[in-house]
Amino acid sequence: MSDSQGSGPVHLTVDADVRVTDPRRLGAASTADLSDRLAELIRRHAWEAGLELTDPQAVRVEVTPIA
Repeated sequence: MSDSQGSGPVHLTVDADVRVTDPRRLGAASTADLSDRLAELIRRHAWEAGLELTDPQAVRVEVTPIA
């Protein structure tokens, strides 16, 4: 990361590898439900981090069960 500050808005695409230790804390009853819950969590709280979602429907979460 550089010490120079950006002079304006930038566009980001984020790919994160996240492990959910207890899906029940998110109220998820199934893998598909967990995906929906996580995407909605991102949509609701992005602004708190100073992020503007230009297309909230573009937030996609893929859930892969761990064996």
